[in-house]
Amino acid sequence: MSKNIREESILIYGAEGASEILECMLKGSGYGVERLNEREELLERFRSEKSVLLLFDFQTEAGGGTESLALLTELRKSCNKPIIAILDKGKEMLRILALNAGADDLLDSDCSTMESMARIQAQIRCYRRLMAGAEVSGCICMDDLEMDDTAKLVSVRGRRVDLTPTEYKILHLLMENPGRVLSNKQIYERIWKMAPIGADNTIAVHIRHIREKIEENPQEPRYLQVVWGQGYKVG
Repeated sequence: MSKNIREESILIYGAEGASEILECMLKGSGYGVERLNEREELLERFRSEKSVLLLFDFQTEAGGGTESLALLTELRKSCNKPIIAILDKGKEMLRILALNAGADDLLDSDCSTMESMARIQAQIRCYRRLMAGAEVSGCICMDDLEMDDTAKLVSVRGRRVDLTPTEYKILHLLMENPGRVLSNKQIYERIWKMAPIGADNTIAVHIRHIREKIEENPQEPRYLQVVWGQGYKVG
């Protein structure tokens, strides 16, 4: 059973004044919102049971975002809760680096408040399902790669693999369709439920992260294969 929405907290990391409209909308929808500016406090609150998602606002950091990327990497290593980075579209390289560091999705100044809310709620729904262990389809096996969708667990040769909610959804989609090649567009539309804007880079980053976790040698993948010019498949 998931918690009541009013018991759940969304964290916003960034200077006061950033993301104010979105913060008001979240509060109006019944979420608790905590705005944090201190690194240690953020690490502690992100791991707490109450928090369900982090909005990581890069827009208030001067320079190339090096410190924010390092913190984002540390946060991702400490917990699998969804993280959404807030970054302008013009900062393409930083957006890619943020996904590489562990962000599950991106928001920018062109996103309407309603779209931002939809993306946030989609990530929270996925996280709730992952944590609740809702029964969906049981176990899926591909050689030594196993996915127990009842317990929301992934293992390789008996070793548990910790995936983020988005990584889990992508791997589950591919394992549900063994041998079938799914394009970036198909994966993006199925996972994010939105038009595939910037899908290629987003999917490529998540695929690389999954490979690093499930493959013995990510450069020569055994399970998650790329079909050049077409997409990805498992098996």
